[in-house]
Formats: sequence, C-alpha cells, structure tokens
Amino acid sequence: MLYTLLKPIAKLILYLKFRIEVIGTEHIPHQTPYIVAANHISNYDPLVLSCTIMRKIHYMAKVELFRSRFSSCFFTALHAIPIDRHGGNPIRPVRKVLKIIGDGEIFGIFPEGKRRKNEKEIPPKRGVGYFASKTGIPILPVAIIFLENKYRKTIKVIIGPLIYVNDVKVDKSKDTTISLFVMEQIKTLMMLENLNK
Repeated sequence: MLYTLLKPIAKLILYLKFRIEVIGTEHIPHQTPYIVAANHISNYDPLVLSCTIMRKIHYMAKVELFRSRFSSCFFTALHAIPIDRHGGNPIRPVRKVLKIIGDGEIFGIFPEGKRRKNEKEIPPKRGVGYFASKTGIPILPVAIIFLENKYRKTIKVIIGPLIYVNDVKVDKSKDTTISLFVMEQIKTLMMLENLNK
C-alpha cells in the first residue's frame, strides 16, 4: 500500500531533480518473474529502477536501516529485506527472496553488494548467481549512468536482453561465474552507451 502511494511521488521528485533517459524497455518482461541486476553508483539507484519498471521490486537492504521501529516499518512497507552484511545469519533473508521469486514477483539486486566509489571496480558477489541458478529465472541486466550537464544531471538507464542461466558457460563455481557474466553484460551496456555519446 505504502509502496503504491509513494511511487508516483518519488517518480515526480526524481524527474524534477534529474533528466531521465531510459533505453531498452522492450526487454522488460510484463508478467513472468525475473531478477533485476544493476550497477550501484548512487543512493538513488533503487529509486531509479523502481520508477523505470512498472511492477514492484523487492530489494535487500542493510540491516542498519531497520534499527528503529519507524524505519523498520517504513522499509518493510517498501518491500525491503534486511540483510546483515557483516557476518549475520543470511538464511532468513535468502529464504524470503526465494519465496518472493517463487510467488512470481521481481527481485532487485546490485551484484557489487555496495555502492561503487571513485569509479573503483568492485568484484561482484555470488548473490545474483545463486538466486538465478537456484530458481532458474532470467536476469535483466541494467546499467545506470549519471552524466553531468550544465543545468541538471542526466540519468541514463540502459536495459539489456534477458540473461538465461542455462546459456552461461560455467567453468568453476556456477554462482560466481553467473555473477561475473552478469556484471560483464552490465559493463558492456555502459561501454556501448559511452560509444554512442
């Protein structure tokens, strides 16, 4: 309910603050479940994805955001799933994600696990590979690019074709190989967009 109420407001604020360009919407499935995987460069990234894709997206969020009763209720209402990134028990959030996917809904994940700072590359975590291989659902790769302009920043959202885990050639660890492949596809989307400038 809160998600539905806040989404148009968030979208309005986002479009007033930034110039938004979305490329590749034809790749977005309209009914089937899938995993949205994107690079992570800003706190706006979850908002950008949620405003780009019409269906609701569930995300994992750091457990620190759920410390107070108010913030816990707020982020839970926004379909965020608390995860302890510093050695906590991952079983409960993992089961929650698997249930969400099993119910036919969309799960969003940033393979790098945290925001990238100063253009420094972060190796992807196993998460996106694990959930994709465990459930068999496709992955929608998305590149988010922030561009500096004279008057206001532009956010480009480039959506690539679906990635099916069975099409990924596995060498060693299946989860790691899939995660690396997904991140490479996201980088490719970013490079292609830079060439088209």
